[in-house]
Amino acid sequence: MGAMARTKIQPLGHCSRCTRACWKDGGDFRRWNGTMSRGILVALICPDCQTPEEHIEAEVKEATLDYAGAVPDAAGRPVVAPRLENDQD
Repeated sequence: MGAMARTKIQPLGHCSRCTRACWKDGGDFRRWNGTMSRGILVALICPDCQTPEEHIEAEVKEATLDYAGAVPDAAGRPVVAPRLENDQD
């Protein structure tokens, strides 16, 4: 029997401040913040590096925007719609 191929799993990115790896199946994945510029993700910030203001801003956006329903525009940038009052997670 031949050797099994090993698959290297890559993180989604690293914190722009402390270089901690961001894993989709990590317990705190939903608490990471992304910084967008012109519709392109330019930075990730782990929960430990977020300022209180950044954390509150992310909480407000999570409550008011439907990230799961984002669709790309003509340039491939995600377009996020507001959540409707009766939307459930």
